[in-house]
Amino acid sequence: MMQLNIFQSVVPLLKEKKFNIDFDAFLNYMGQYHSNEWIYPDAVHRELGIAIKEIYDILEVCVDKGLVEQYLQIYCPVCQRFTGNIFKTVLEIPEFVNCVHCDSEIENPLQHAIIIYKVL
Repeated sequence: MMQLNIFQSVVPLLKEKKFNIDFDAFLNYMGQYHSNEWIYPDAVHRELGIAIKEIYDILEVCVDKGLVEQYLQIYCPVCQRFTGNIFKTVLEIPEFVNCVHCDSEIENPLQHAIIIYKVL
């Protein structure tokens, strides 16, 4: 039995907002994500070829529909890897973050935060 793709519920709204994407490809790709998994907008961009700004706009529609939540993840400018630090709000981000990969201390980690999404 095929699992229900929760992102089907947002397609009519995306069509109404006139997003110029291949909705079948979008649904097929997004259908791989399940509850509590992380969606990286850059991965969606690489897979579907949709402009990164448009992906963020689409995912914000998904936030409004209660399908995903927005989080911030810190990226190390030294080793170019994610530090593993994920925060719900900007206020939770400390003044300094240490990278678990290269042991660098990242000053002003907010400058190195990217928005990711968690499937609800």
